[in-house]
Amino acid sequence: MFTLIEITNKDENSLKLSYLFVKEASANDWKKRYQLSCILKNIPIIKQGNLSDFEYFKVTKKQKASFESANKEYLLLLNGNPVSCIYTIQKVENIIDITVTTLPKYRKKGYAKKGVQLAEEKIFANPNVFFTTITDITKEKICAIEMSGQVGGNISSKIAIALGYAYHEETNTFIKANPILEENITHLM
Repeated sequence: MFTLIEITNKDENSLKLSYLFVKEASANDWKKRYQLSCILKNIPIIKQGNLSDFEYFKVTKKQKASFESANKEYLLLLNGNPVSCIYTIQKVENIIDITVTTLPKYRKKGYAKKGVQLAEEKIFANPNVFFTTITDITKEKICAIEMSGQVGGNISSKIAIALGYAYHEETNTFIKANPILEENITHLM
């Protein structure tokens, strides 16, 4: 059974599940990744000191949240276990970009697609969101695959196409109109 939960700093259980996901996804390298993201975003790095790894994780999540107010993070749970993490970023006022990561042991089973689909339902319930996007980060790879005649493309592209996104070549982004508002906004694509 699938459940999509929003990860919030106010929900201890969601933070525990997020910690388990991040720990498994990054092979315990999450502390280095946190520090690198702080450097890239010019955010002060918090020292771990005597904090347990989980307590340190919570502190870093709270710190980053103050710099990322328009972002949301969701976890797709399968029978209570984290499978995929769906991260949304508000690009501009009416557009939300979606990124998904799935733990290696759960890949190629449709879980990332299911996670994005459930996140879309939450996102599109907001009438102020006109579009969602999925950015194709491997344009060169996809072009090479297409030119060689092989069936392929990256996972983000496959998910986007399967969920009805249209490819916008100029921005290298897949875009989908809010189905609730689609009649009124498709001319904006």
